[in-house]
Amino acid sequence: MDGATRTPAFCTQCRSRCGCVAVVEHRRLVRIEPLPGHPSGEKLCPKGRAAPELVYHADRLTQPMRRTAPKGAADPGWVAISWEEALDEIARRMGEIRDRLGPEAVAFSVTTPSGTHIQDGIAWVERFIRAFGSPNTIYATEICNWHKDHAARFTYGSDIGTPDFANTDCILLWGNNPATTWLARNVEIQKGLRRGAKMIVIDPRPTMLARRATQWLQPRSGSDLAVALGLANLLLGTGRFDKAFARRWSNGPLLVREDTGHFLRERDLAPEGSADVLLAREEATGSLLRYDSREGRWLSPLPRPALSWQGTIETTSGGVACRTALSAYAAAAAQMPPERVAALSGVAPADLASAADIIASAGSVAYYCWNGVGQSATASQTDRAISTLYALTGSFGRRGGNVPGAAAPFRDISGQDLLTPAQRAKALGLAERPLGPGLLGWVTARDVYRAVLEEKPYPVRMLVSFGSNILVSQPDTELARRALAALDLHVHADFFLNATGREADIVLPVSTSWEREGLRTGFDASLDGLRRVQLRPAVVAPVGEARSDTEIVLGLAGRLGLAASMFELDAERGHAAALGDSGVTLAALRAHPEGVEVATSVALEAHAAETDGIARGFATPTRRIEIYSERLLAVGQAPVPTLAADDLPATSPQFPLLLGCAKTVAYCHSQHRNIAALRRLMPDPQLEMAPADAEARGIANGDWVTIETAAGRAVARAAIVEGLAPGSVFGQHGWWVAGADGTPYDASRPLAANLNAAYGTQHCDPISGSIPLRAHPCEVRRGTA
Repeated sequence: MDGATRTPAFCTQCRSRCGCVAVVEHRRLVRIEPLPGHPSGEKLCPKGRAAPELVYHADRLTQPMRRTAPKGAADPGWVAISWEEALDEIARRMGEIRDRLGPEAVAFSVTTPSGTHIQDGIAWVERFIRAFGSPNTIYATEICNWHKDHAARFTYGSDIGTPDFANTDCILLWGNNPATTWLARNVEIQKGLRRGAKMIVIDPRPTMLARRATQWLQPRSGSDLAVALGLANLLLGTGRFDKAFARRWSNGPLLVREDTGHFLRERDLAPEGSADVLLAREEATGSLLRYDSREGRWLSPLPRPALSWQGTIETTSGGVACRTALSAYAAAAAQMPPERVAALSGVAPADLASAADIIASAGSVAYYCWNGVGQSATASQTDRAISTLYALTGSFGRRGGNVPGAAAPFRDISGQDLLTPAQRAKALGLAERPLGPGLLGWVTARDVYRAVLEEKPYPVRMLVSFGSNILVSQPDTELARRALAALDLHVHADFFLNATGREADIVLPVSTSWEREGLRTGFDASLDGLRRVQLRPAVVAPVGEARSDTEIVLGLAGRLGLAASMFELDAERGHAAALGDSGVTLAALRAHPEGVEVATSVALEAHAAETDGIARGFATPTRRIEIYSERLLAVGQAPVPTLAADDLPATSPQFPLLLGCAKTVAYCHSQHRNIAALRRLMPDPQLEMAPADAEARGIANGDWVTIETAAGRAVARAAIVEGLAPGSVFGQHGWWVAGADGTPYDASRPLAANLNAAYGTQHCDPISGSIPLRAHPCEVRRGTA
């Protein structure tokens, strides 16, 4: 009889990536336990503890299968096929479509690495897609990570960075609830609070952290842009911001022409002047200062540029009205005095002032925001407003602030360099959103549906899906059904036959992370965690014939002649490449399954590091934090964050409430609802309602209700929540089964609990394509008839 073995590992059930110990008895995973000493190993959530139930669930896919019945048939007529047969057919069809219509005619759909087991293989999947040449991957990034990871680059030149919550003086959580979504990050927050940090929470929902906050701002859903500008106005209007940081490290002092909106350049003053030399005004003398944006340095000795100034500058074409970039930002923020913020958001002036006081007096501020503010029709400008507000604190890159970068020179092997410029330019939606996710080959589901059904701007004939469940994780449900039915071939790789997988032509069984090896180069709950590198071994054998996502793409790559781009189909070589110049070897990682720590740390104030006397600066066009963005101006967007009159979601007598969604600790996206242990924690989908809103509609706690919008409807059980902002209701996306056995709620309406069926996509963010999943006009009525 085999004895129990205990293997250090890390969990991939959600974003937290908690360090753990996998306990195996009789060759079966029986439980996972916390791993003390691991940077994210202090605690485990219910999803992690339910890992054995997931691995050995009776509904696991265990062999490749092919549909034999037509699309739309009640019984797909699944028949088992071999892996060789499945991969041969998929690769053959991919090659045929590539040769006939181009690789862009094959689209992909990839689930999130932030909350699924694919985080171990996402880089391999993306590398394969780019090596194949498709610029079209449905990644849902526009409603998930894009704003904090990529729109933030319009300001910082990097992502939002890792918040040093444990060492900060002020914790700012904006539409982010790590107590539910990121357990290891919540542990870091508790460390900061024990140190005496103050905490500001901006959230319509009375979360546990909101109730513990020093100041809780409770804005109306979708009004975060007004709140961010209002806070900035209070800081700028009173001069309570880090002026030295703004002068040295932001482009706030640079002069902007009021006629064109562009920076004033040396060539504006003389024909022989450089377009790369920008101008500022010396604070004491008023003389013009020259700044080389290519090198990120002043060409004038010992400059002290003015942060605030407005006037006329003589140019080759006459006098031109100019002002500093910071003055332009201050003017936009001044449109949001406390009284107007209160009218637009419901945040009382006194509460707004209290939050501004905390930020202004803190020695350091660390913040985080995610899809709570990223799922709106103003998501990119909202992120800009939050990031420029944060830049005023001077905390970016500093201890106790948000610090970008990794602890060692690891390498991204996702293959961005493999997609040629010509193919990248074909990304669906890129023409409409030239600075959006399409630049990286990430496209919206609705653009793919249009290409399938209307062949605009060109036809898409095949979809290969890795774990994605677009029928219940994206709106346009019925449009999605029609598009999936119209494809020449739809392939789906997953653990289970989810709602989307049931529409496929071929399904492939995928191994869980417990059944395969997985590399993690850094655990980003904390700066210290980023030093940990871990190679988790397979702790049990795969169930049935399940294979990893990496094995699947390597099998396809070999058949499509892409071995040279895929490390010669050798996973070991890929892992070694990902470790880069970190000094960590695979041998060392295998000898220490609990992980090893690199000798280096995430660099603080990396922007200040000098080479030949020139500071590194920021990876932006001006080499500075960009309070003012010419990149946005060039595509017709506001260069400083601005709230237009029609930006806020509009309710009506027919739809007087604003529908949002929020996550629960029991589930992640559309996963886990067939896990009995988790289903006991939350048996049915819930809709959170304020007591007054429920009472006005005759709704009691636990009643079944119908959520209605102009786009559709969904059902849920009412959960009356004291302290919830009136006028806002919050559901849960991802529901598609009623019972733990996968039984639909209603055979005639199998997706009746799908919250996304109630969302429309007619309004979207003009930069990223995000849609207002957190603020959609709706009505709620008692009953489901």
